[in-house]
Amino acid sequence: MTSGFVGYLTVCLAAVILHELGHAVVATATGIRIKRIGISWIGPYLVREQGPPIAGFFTALAGPVLNLMLGVWFWGSAPQFSMVNLVLGAYNMVPFVPGLDGYNALAAFRKIGSLSENKPA
Repeated sequence: MTSGFVGYLTVCLAAVILHELGHAVVATATGIRIKRIGISWIGPYLVREQGPPIAGFFTALAGPVLNLMLGVWFWGSAPQFSMVNLVLGAYNMVPFVPGLDGYNALAAFRKIGSLSENKPA
């Protein structure tokens, strides 16, 4: 695809933008209103309404899953773009680091489980 430092930064920026768009599309599709998408010194972020736990679960997974899919799809034709997406997707799936998508997905999954346990018989 591209080489050099500017090319690498372009690939990283594209991967991050697509990652956040993945969250936004799934959140909107599940009825969650997006309040703001932005970038801070820590990194990109998406501010949304809380929504039901199942919607939060799928929204949290949408960004990393999109990155992993892009990484596989572009493996042969754009190896740099592919590798950046694979690393970004895999890193964001880590479930024990607060703030990462894997942590948010696990928290939403636990809420789903606790709701089903608390339903009257």
